[in-house]
Amino acid sequence: MSTDCRRYWREEFFLIAILLSFFVAIVALSYHVPLDARLFPVVIGSAGILLTIGLAVEQMRGRGADDAPVVGEDDATARADWPRYATALLSAPAFGLLFWLFGFIIASLAAMLLMPMLMGYANRRHLIATALLTVVTLALIGPYLLNVDLPHGIVGDWLIDTLALRAS
Repeated sequence: MSTDCRRYWREEFFLIAILLSFFVAIVALSYHVPLDARLFPVVIGSAGILLTIGLAVEQMRGRGADDAPVVGEDDATARADWPRYATALLSAPAFGLLFWLFGFIIASLAAMLLMPMLMGYANRRHLIATALLTVVTLALIGPYLLNVDLPHGIVGDWLIDTLALRAS
């Protein structure tokens, strides 16, 4: 039994519209932020806009073809269950919330460790090594080479303020 992917075109374009509006909002909302703090959202938002537009163009090109691909049972998308779909759809908003609350390091580690496990990635040693190496590298490159202070989040700022008050 195979699944015909042509019947999901409305959902695909709706998801593309949501992603495009999300990335446009990231760029638009970072407009009034100082330049050093604006760098990360503008780079991520612009890359997301370009990728989403590319995805839309590819979907429109594939939509016009009469012989649209049919997914077989051996394909991973045919076996995808609701936790995979929920992880794929909710990972960006969850990362944004973690980033806002706890800052770059905690949000990045959580995203790089939890999302692949929820999607079914089995090699945990490789996953942990990659996540730690990536986050440590970015945490060192940002403040020391680019002179950009990575966000600490609301909880991180509160902890820094609390510890600074106790120290003085």
